[in-house]
Amino acid sequence: MLIAAFVDEKALFMKKNIFKLTTLCSFLLAGFIYRENNSISKTYIDYGSDKVPYNFEGFKILQISDLHNKIFGKNQNKLIKKIMQETPDIIVITGDIYYSYTHKIKNSLIFLKQISRLYPVYFVTGNHEQRDKNWQKHSKIIKSFGIKIIDNKMEKIQKKNDFIQIYGLRDPSFYEKKTRYIIFEQKLKHIKKYIDEDKLAILLSHRPEKFEIYVENEVDLVFSGHAHGGQIRLFGQGLLTPGEGFFPKYTGGMYIKNNTSMILSRGLGRTICTVRLFNRPDIVVTTLHTKNE
Repeated sequence: MLIAAFVDEKALFMKKNIFKLTTLCSFLLAGFIYRENNSISKTYIDYGSDKVPYNFEGFKILQISDLHNKIFGKNQNKLIKKIMQETPDIIVITGDIYYSYTHKIKNSLIFLKQISRLYPVYFVTGNHEQRDKNWQKHSKIIKSFGIKIIDNKMEKIQKKNDFIQIYGLRDPSFYEKKTRYIIFEQKLKHIKKYIDEDKLAILLSHRPEKFEIYVENEVDLVFSGHAHGGQIRLFGQGLLTPGEGFFPKYTGGMYIKNNTSMILSRGLGRTICTVRLFNRPDIVVTTLHTKNE
């Protein structure tokens, strides 16, 4: 009887401790997943070129991509605070503020309205904007904030007596499926006719998997999104992107080939999978430098 009671007491003790350990691990896992999906990280990149005018030395570009209507605090105050800490000269948004799986954009519009009061903002569409049945209405709202939607357009950014150029490509999903990438490249070639090749020209384009098109057309600097950092990252490598599938080549950071550089944001929202792992929401801060040869 004593032995049986001792065994029962030991088993009960082990069960209690296993329960406590399981509960602790569950809380730690939940906290980790929450942090991975809600704690904003920053990626800092320096870009140097002899095409960067003297007056643009130290010019700071902050990139936002793939927000997908995600909330970062009341009225997006956590995201706004992170941006304000960097005091950027301009903000570039490389598509997918809309989230087509929930058909929502309200939180993204709150963000855009807030940030447009603080900085000049340049925007290009992503594939989720193409899925937005009310995109014509929503784009008018965005423009009313003073944000420049530069799909297939070019703008000059003036500073004293110097300037750089910024232009954008509409996401290819807006075109007919069979010819969309032909049209996409044709639009790029057309805009480049109006670019001053002696001055830096920055392209905003949602699709990083089209890097070779940017290289072939001698684009100086591209800001891109869409890849979400591969959603889940292991050993610095993303596992899956919408544009390239499993084990993609382009997931985040800076890629250089010939005279073309592409800066790829890991984005802020989610896609395909419901969580981000080892891949916190990301904003990119790029500083331009004059490089004298």
